[in-house]
Amino acid sequence: MEEQERFLEILGEIKNIAALQNNTLSKEEISRYLGGMDFDSGKIDAVYKYLSAGGIKITGYEGAPDVTETGRTGDRALFNRKLYKQEVEKLGITDSKEAGSIIKGFLMGDDTLRDKLAESKLAHVIKLASGYSTRKAVADKTVSIDEIISEGNVGLLTGIAVISENRAQYIKEDGEPDYEAVYGIINMEIVSAMESFIDMETSGKDWENAMLAKANLLHEAAKYLTGENGNIPSEKELSEYTKIPVEEIRRITGLSEDTKRVVSS
Repeated sequence: MEEQERFLEILGEIKNIAALQNNTLSKEEISRYLGGMDFDSGKIDAVYKYLSAGGIKITGYEGAPDVTETGRTGDRALFNRKLYKQEVEKLGITDSKEAGSIIKGFLMGDDTLRDKLAESKLAHVIKLASGYSTRKAVADKTVSIDEIISEGNVGLLTGIAVISENRAQYIKEDGEPDYEAVYGIINMEIVSAMESFIDMETSGKDWENAMLAKANLLHEAAKYLTGENGNIPSEKELSEYTKIPVEEIRRITGLSEDTKRVVSS
């Protein structure tokens, strides 16, 4: 579980880095950020697809899905949910018997069924994400349902990876799959990914709002003190007036132009 949590954390960091680089990354950068994570070509391709679905352009990667602009931040692109749902429906894996056959084959060692297993649960990810429509973070546009679906898909892949590590654990004594355990771990990882994303974005927004509020306070304080004293106030004077520590004032006023744009977006 620690490895999965670290993986989700790294994905969040990669997205933040991309935001500072015009939502553009190279394949080499992504590999470097993933560090020592043990990824085969299939898993790294899943990462590319996930980042591309979030509107990040990956230099040298041609597998990006169709995207559409969203108004939440003005410069991020997200996949068109309606088209995505149509594509999921085309997969046609809705029959529980067929889904059960896929799970059984995968647990018995047929790795060619990995993608089919993921496809069989994509509609479930959409259904779970739709349940977040009343959440405050969605209502105030801190996050979108499209983003939650995207994160849920990562959780889906993580759940399948967890199952793959110890398939015997999900086979009962009579040789039949423990479907409840399989669906349970997949569901848990999907929801965990969604919740972690919402928590991260909400806390990130709180941080941005706090930074912006302090920056505005410093700006107004500087204007006031300049008018009162006839000269630009020092960091110490600003600190005494605003009660913001000098070191924090230096951090706020020392933000790069790129970071300022992120904070104020």
